[in-house]
Amino acid sequence: MLRVLDDEKEFVAHLNEQIEKVEKNGKVYLTKFLTLREKEIIKENIKYKDVSVIFDGGYDNAERVRCLLYPSDITVNPDFNITCFAIEYNKRYLTLTHQNILGTLMSLQIDRSLFGDIVFVDTNCYFFASTEISYVLHNEFTMINKVPVQIVEYNQRLETNQKYLTKEIMITSLRIDNVISHVYNMSRDMAKKYVVANNVFRNFQLIYDPSAKCEINDIISVRKYGRFIISQILRKTKNDKLVVEIKIPAS
Repeated sequence: MLRVLDDEKEFVAHLNEQIEKVEKNGKVYLTKFLTLREKEIIKENIKYKDVSVIFDGGYDNAERVRCLLYPSDITVNPDFNITCFAIEYNKRYLTLTHQNILGTLMSLQIDRSLFGDIVFVDTNCYFFASTEISYVLHNEFTMINKVPVQIVEYNQRLETNQKYLTKEIMITSLRIDNVISHVYNMSRDMAKKYVVANNVFRNFQLIYDPSAKCEINDIISVRKYGRFIISQILRKTKNDKLVVEIKIPAS
C-alpha cells in the first residue's frame, strides 16, 4: 500500500470523493495533469473498486498525464481536453530551454496542474495544456526572456522518444542511500537524511529506510533533485565494487 505524505492528503481526499461518485453515481471524472507519483496513487486507490481509468498526456509515453475515471460497466469515448502548442520564435535571438518555458508559464500564475509536458523534437518545441486555458495562453504567452514568441495549436499526434543522459557510478552496494549519494555527489549522511525526511521514492513508493536495496530498472525520485533509473550493472571490480549505469531523463 502506498504511504501517503501530509502534503498529499488533500489530493487523496479529493480523489476518493471522485472515485465514490464514479462508483456509486455513474459519474465520469477527468483529472488535471498528474505527476507520476499522483498517477500511482490513483492506480492504488481504485484497486477493488468498480472504476476504470485511462491516462493520456497528449502524446505517447507522456510523463504528466490527465486521467479519466469512469464506471467499469460502461464504455467511454475518451476526450482528455488536451491541446498541444508549438512555439514559434526567432531562433537568432532566443534559445528555448525547458526551464525558461516552464518559468514563463508559471509567471502567468497558471496552476502547474493545468499544463503537462514540455517537449523538444529536433529544433522545435511543444508543450501540452488543458484546453480550457487555451484562450489565456494565446493572449498572455507572448514573450520569453523579452523575446516575442507565438504559440500555434499543433493538431497532429506528436511522436517523440524520451532521451536520457547516462552516468557511471562505482559503489559498494545497491543500498538506496549509497546510490543517491553517488548519483548526486552528496555525502552518505546527507542522502540518509533525505530518505528519513520522506523525500525519496522508489518506483513512486515512499522509501523511509536508508538501507533499502535497489534493483535494476528501479526508478528513484529525490525531491528537489529529480529522478534517475538504475539501468544496468556494467561490471564488478577486482575489489568487488559495482560499476553501475544510471540513466537520467534529459530536459
